[in-house]
Amino acid sequence: MPSLAAFSDLASEYDGFIFDQFGVMHNGATALDGAPALVARLAAAGKRLGILSNSSKRKEWSLRELPKLGFSADHFVAAAVTTSGEEAWHALGAEWRGKACVWLSKKDGDGVSDYLDGTGVGLADVERADFLLASGTNVVRDGASVLAVDCEQSGDVTPFEDLFSRAIARALPMICANPDFVSPPKPGKAMTYQPGHIAARYEELGGRVIYYGKPHPQHFEACVAGLGLPKERVLHIGDSMHHDVAGAVRAGVPVAFIAGGIEHEKLGIPSGELPSAAALRALCEEFCAIPTHTVALARWDAPGCLRV
Repeated sequence: MPSLAAFSDLASEYDGFIFDQFGVMHNGATALDGAPALVARLAAAGKRLGILSNSSKRKEWSLRELPKLGFSADHFVAAAVTTSGEEAWHALGAEWRGKACVWLSKKDGDGVSDYLDGTGVGLADVERADFLLASGTNVVRDGASVLAVDCEQSGDVTPFEDLFSRAIARALPMICANPDFVSPPKPGKAMTYQPGHIAARYEELGGRVIYYGKPHPQHFEACVAGLGLPKERVLHIGDSMHHDVAGAVRAGVPVAFIAGGIEHEKLGIPSGELPSAAALRALCEEFCAIPTHTVALARWDAPGCLRV
C-alpha cells in the first residue's frame, strides 16, 4: 500500500467531496479538529461539496446546525446535502400518503415533532396501522398514546417485542429512517442505540424492513447526482466500514475511510493515528470492502494516509 503524505494530496484527484457528519466533521457537539478548515479549503479551491448523513432528521435541520458546529452551510451544494431522514420523508409522501403508522421516534424536539408534517401520513395503533416507522428508539407513538421506552441508552429491545410480534402477524413492513446501529458518544455522554438496532431485531423476528440511508447505494447516488459530477470524480469521506466504505464501494463511488472515527478502537489506534497494514486488512476482510484511501482524520494536514 503506497503512502500519501496527507489528505491534501487527495484534493487534486477529485472534483467533488461528500462528507459524513458524525465522526468525520463533528462529534455531535463541536467540530472535530481541522474539519472546518478542510471544508473551507476545499470550497475555496472550487470543489463541490455535499453531506451524506444517517440522521433521522431532515436536511434543513442539518443545514441549520452547521454554523453552530463551526461550518458554513454556504460551502455545500444544497442539492447534494441529504440525510436518511430526508430520503425517508420523501418516500412517505410519495408512497404512503393517506396511510397510518406506529411511529418509533425520538423525544419531542427540534426536527422531531414536525417530521410527519407534509407527508400525509397519520398515526394508528398496531391493529389499524399500515406500517411501522422507525426514526428513533425511545418513544412509541400510535395516535392515542406516547410511550417512553428505555432503548436509546440501554439497547434493550424487549419493550418492543410485543408490538413487533403483533405487527409481524399482520405482515406490516417497517420503514427505517436511520440504518445506524449505534451513535458514538458525544463529549461526556454515553453511546446511544439508533433505529438500525431495532430494525435488525424486527428482521430477526421475521419482519420486513425498508431502509433509507447508508449503506444503500441509492443514498450515495442521490448525493452524487446533487453534485452534478461523474461518480468517479467524487470522493466520499466516512468513518464507518459498514455504512460508509461498504456502501460507497457498492455504489461505485471512491471512498476515503477515516480511521480515527468510530472504528479506531477496533483498529487498535488512538484517534488521529493510522492503523497498521495488518489491522486495516483484517477490518476490510471483516466487512468485505476495501476503501480507495485510508486517512487518519478529515484534516488537510492529517498525518499521512494509506492507499489500498
